[in-house]
Amino acid sequence: MSGRSRSGLNVGRTYTDRSSRLAVPLTFWAAGVGGITAGLWRLWAVRALLTAGTIGSGRVLTAIHLFTLGGFSMLMMGALYQLTPVLLNCPAVRPHTALSQWAVYTLGVTLFVLGFNNDSKELITLGGIGVVAGILFFVINLAGRIYSRTTWNITAWFFATALFYLTLTVVMGGLLGLRYVFGAPSFRNEPAIHVALAAGGWFGLVVIGASYRLWAMFGRKHREPRWWLMVWVLANGAVWCWVIGELAVGGWLAAVGWVSQLAAFLLYAADILQSGLIDRRTRDDPALRALLAGMAFLLVWEVLGSWALVGQDPRLWIPALLSYGLGWIGFSFIGFVQKIVPFMVWLHRYAHVHGRGKMPRLDDIWRPGWGIVPLASGALGLGVVLVGWALRSGILLTVGLALQAVAWLALYPAGLRAVRGPHRIPS
Repeated sequence: MSGRSRSGLNVGRTYTDRSSRLAVPLTFWAAGVGGITAGLWRLWAVRALLTAGTIGSGRVLTAIHLFTLGGFSMLMMGALYQLTPVLLNCPAVRPHTALSQWAVYTLGVTLFVLGFNNDSKELITLGGIGVVAGILFFVINLAGRIYSRTTWNITAWFFATALFYLTLTVVMGGLLGLRYVFGAPSFRNEPAIHVALAAGGWFGLVVIGASYRLWAMFGRKHREPRWWLMVWVLANGAVWCWVIGELAVGGWLAAVGWVSQLAAFLLYAADILQSGLIDRRTRDDPALRALLAGMAFLLVWEVLGSWALVGQDPRLWIPALLSYGLGWIGFSFIGFVQKIVPFMVWLHRYAHVHGRGKMPRLDDIWRPGWGIVPLASGALGLGVVLVGWALRSGILLTVGLALQAVAWLALYPAGLRAVRGPHRIPS
């Protein structure tokens, strides 16, 4: 909303340089939600291959990279542009610099997934160059702000190491791209190493670090995490045990890595429970209930992953990774975005006139009821997808993926209404 609110307050001026311009995270988030929705569509197109456990074809790789590059990484880039200056008290990246990086990265991702979908090595090569350039551009934009801090807090530790793993992930992805296009170089278990760096290092550390701070802000108990350092040590140890085990030593060290990440999960869950995850007031808030759903699917990831290792059934990694990505990462975003967007809107449009009259609260900007559809449709959809995979039912996979798409698409009208208004003013 621009101009005047119903209370007569002038709104629209940026309040602080410790927050990104609204256009920056919203552009990344809108594109990321679109990438995940497109990934759901492509996953539906390859549902027969999915139930058969086939993941190496170009069409399946199209769906995977729509989720990882076009979806989750896009969401996290937008989140870090917003959260880094707020949580680390440093200047935000300039809007034109961040949006230029978005343009380079988006063009690269588009060409990259089109290349896999059409089996075009030329497009894969061009897109891969764009993806690498866009990610390195992003790392450069944020690394200086994070690594130059004289006092390191919880957020800085997790975000800094996540950027390090993102850099390693893109290097590993570049090597995989070269092998896919030219047949070389090649070494032991490249895909498993790539997944470990991306899922455990980049995705995992960003979500954990952000959720620690956001639970302290928006959770009902506002408690600081107790076990964060052990979680950070164990999560990093898990990634490196897995990578080294897959690269050279053998399965036993990778198994040690899995046990390490399981211990990290238990301590992380203890911290989040202490913050009020199952508190009655949390269960009354659809946004926070989405975070509870995310933790439940993270537990599913742990169970299925352990089963895959102990039972030596690699097919189980497919539903495990769906639970990790669409479940934990997805619901973490769905829940927190309903808190971050109204906070951003209030900070930019009302904070500078605070105390001069009635103005909206956060729940008046993003109304709690708007979170019911993403929560219900998303949780039911992912559950149906997992059952459909287990039963090898194309019909159930179709229904589940459609429900997931509804959950993600529902964020668009809610977000647009929250940003544009009109916002309710308490009587």
